[in-house]
Amino acid sequence: MNKSRVDPVRNEYFYSVLNVPTTASANEIRERYKALSVIFHPDKQRGERTKDTAAVEFLEIQKAYEGEDALKTPWPTELRSQSVEQIRAHLRRWRIDRSQEVFDHLIRPRGTVTCGIDASTLFARDGDLDYDSRGILTRFRGVWVSQFAIRHSVMKVLNEKTNLKFTSHLGLGPRNDLLSRNNLMGTIRHQFSPRLALEATAHFLDPHLVVAKASYEDNDNTLNCRVHFIPAFWNLLPPASTVSFSRRLFRHASTVGSVAWTFSPLSMGSFEFDIHSPQPFDFSSSENYVRYTDRMNADFTNKPGSASGFGVGLRAWSCGLQLSGRLEIGFRQMAYLVTATWTNTNAAISTSFGVSTKGLIMRFELEYLHQKWILPITLSTVRNQTLEFFSAVLPSTVLLLGYHFILKPRRQLQRTLYFRKAERLLKEEKTQLKRRIDDTVGLLSDTAKRHMQTERSRGGLVILSATYGPETGAENLTIDVTVPVQALVHNSQVHIPGHRTKAGIQGFYDPAPTSPKSLRVRYLFRDRQHYAEIPDYVPVVLPLPDHLVN
Repeated sequence: MNKSRVDPVRNEYFYSVLNVPTTASANEIRERYKALSVIFHPDKQRGERTKDTAAVEFLEIQKAYEGEDALKTPWPTELRSQSVEQIRAHLRRWRIDRSQEVFDHLIRPRGTVTCGIDASTLFARDGDLDYDSRGILTRFRGVWVSQFAIRHSVMKVLNEKTNLKFTSHLGLGPRNDLLSRNNLMGTIRHQFSPRLALEATAHFLDPHLVVAKASYEDNDNTLNCRVHFIPAFWNLLPPASTVSFSRRLFRHASTVGSVAWTFSPLSMGSFEFDIHSPQPFDFSSSENYVRYTDRMNADFTNKPGSASGFGVGLRAWSCGLQLSGRLEIGFRQMAYLVTATWTNTNAAISTSFGVSTKGLIMRFELEYLHQKWILPITLSTVRNQTLEFFSAVLPSTVLLLGYHFILKPRRQLQRTLYFRKAERLLKEEKTQLKRRIDDTVGLLSDTAKRHMQTERSRGGLVILSATYGPETGAENLTIDVTVPVQALVHNSQVHIPGHRTKAGIQGFYDPAPTSPKSLRVRYLFRDRQHYAEIPDYVPVVLPLPDHLVN
């Protein structure tokens, strides 16, 4: 198989057609190709009907073995039943989306607008204000814009290891903070290896600050070295340096410990120690699972959706200790933060509620096509238990009612309509599709019988039953694939590829396009019965010792 010419996703599909792992050697691929060619070669078929089916499968096997330059767009199956105008509308939307993808890949524009509002005077107690607060208008006059910043960047990939980024920053912030001043910056980053990278940033406007950074990262450890300096004052003002090291503390947990040492010519430096433990959780069903970090780029259209209405989330805790100055020891602050986020393909809306020793803050974020607007609102600069209670209870009550009466019913209806539509589309094309699948299963039946007899005689792998389809609520979309799976058995093993669909395997078809499914296999191995449920995106080699034993 020519790996160099094939898209990684398409390449994975080709391996599933040949039913070999992506780590298979050239001899293993050649051996599997020959075995499938013998089964599906059109000249070896007697009936005209089976010849047509075998020709289609044989062509797909040829493409998989030789590789394919022409990578075509996977159009939705439901387009087959739509009118010409509906198809044209879909094509127009696709052209717009495609142009956005090309533009984003070309310069990767990213923008952030932050507008901070201090509304603490609206909720402050009378004793906390230094003026007469009896009038509501007086309190409103105390609301002011505490922060305003605009940041925009574009990035150009020079080659596979080097990229160049230009960033502009304009804002109202602390004038004594060199990193917060209005400036134009250029950054070049070079990835020497998968673990080692160097980065340099130059500020083009006064005071012409230069930041150099080196980072090393592996699966468990991260080391960063950062240096800030002003070239014109190199002799008068030594560079400020920060060295930080973080490590995953436990093999089976995501808890990370980090230490950082900062040296500054204007102070005696500081030492910081932190422990951070993020714990992701998942409410979505496996057929709709998308990693939390990938949800902004995921396509959720024409998918069944989560049965609960929720997607994925993250809960985390952290603590830290800081040593600075002349043996001064102190904790930064105690804080509690709750965030809710809604995402679709190109947009995201997020709201946060935070309580700390420094007061109470609500934060709203809107993101569209990688352009972000942030609105942090300070409700209180001191601890106010009454305000904290109502600020937490009221939004939580609204979210709970909205979930129960709006979100959950809509998601349940979305799943029901999705599976009904999939069943209708399957019925419309079932006659021709079923004939082709039946012919394919017929071509595989003799091979499956031989494999079963051989495996049973030596106590090997015998497939008792195998079905393929969505998890729950779609029994009419589940298909029987016992014969195709048994035909794949070779030397008491069968390779089940991990792919967005297993429809590339001979004798399989996709009963619910755009929805990942699971393969459920009940089998005998060494005269013991096992059960395996294998999602589309998980590659598996059967049998596995940790499979459920019935």
